[in-house]
Amino acid sequence: MNPNIENNQIVTGSLFILAGVAVAFILNFTQPIMVPFVIALLIRILIDPIIDFQVKRLRIHRLVAVLVSLCLIALLFIIIVPFVISSVVTFLQSADDYNQKVLILVEAIIAELQKFEINLDKETIRNTLTSLPILDWATGILSNGANFLSKLFLVVIITLFLLIGKQPINTSPEWNDIINHVKKYIFTKFITSTFTGFAAGLIYWYLGLELAFIFGSLTFILNFIPVIGSIIAVLLPIPIAFLQFSDPTYLFLIILLPTIVHQTIGNIIEPKIFGETFGLHPITIILSLIFWGMIWGIIGVLLAAPLTAIIKISFERFETTKPISRLLEGKIHLKY
Repeated sequence: MNPNIENNQIVTGSLFILAGVAVAFILNFTQPIMVPFVIALLIRILIDPIIDFQVKRLRIHRLVAVLVSLCLIALLFIIIVPFVISSVVTFLQSADDYNQKVLILVEAIIAELQKFEINLDKETIRNTLTSLPILDWATGILSNGANFLSKLFLVVIITLFLLIGKQPINTSPEWNDIINHVKKYIFTKFITSTFTGFAAGLIYWYLGLELAFIFGSLTFILNFIPVIGSIIAVLLPIPIAFLQFSDPTYLFLIILLPTIVHQTIGNIIEPKIFGETFGLHPITIILSLIFWGMIWGIIGVLLAAPLTAIIKISFERFETTKPISRLLEGKIHLKY
């Protein structure tokens, strides 16, 4: 290889790494503003088709269409939130019963271990379990919920400004192509995640699992995380189901049926809708989860897949960055 070309590649690679570090630092430093802005931008992309339908088909003024769309979203929250709160209240009321079931289960395990001459201090374990600060945990969750609501208000304000702002008239074909593909990804992923969460929640509710609506909501959120999201969503209800049901059939169904839903939607339906346009290699997904999680915490983990997909779509449209897009797909081929 020509030494000059090799030196240029090294310099380009070094600059790319330095630029990545600089961007990561800026994103981490501006987290309080950037996270609500990115969420608002994704919401804007999500509800744009609804607004466009009202403006183009129903001949409604854009501002009115924006307000109608936001009211529909608010109505959806008003319908869902009481069910979630009711599930939490029911669970907290049953906390003592679950605590007793855990104690009985632990004692049974200790009795089995003693058969193999493994002795554990039963009283120490009992005291530890009975002193678990469940109420403090619940208070912490509520305080975090209040903090979330304050950030949600900021997201709503930013979303409103993004929606009522002037729409660009003259844009390049490349930019239009990127926007259309991003809209397709976000909207389709939202629909499939909604259906997955609804189906899982309905299964949990039909089987009589407590916190069914919460687990359904978590399934919706976790479905945005490829590969590991569906695994976590299936595993989360197992401890509650194990303590709630004495019949192992229910535990088996609570694992099996949501797994079928995840596999059907994630491995059959989504690939047919997305094709290869949005394909990300599993290693890319894992690295993106780590990267965005380090920068923006749990919100970064939830946004990792959509943000990385948007980056991949953008890189795919330009010849100079297309190799990076191929690398994110895991389809890079080195030529010697």
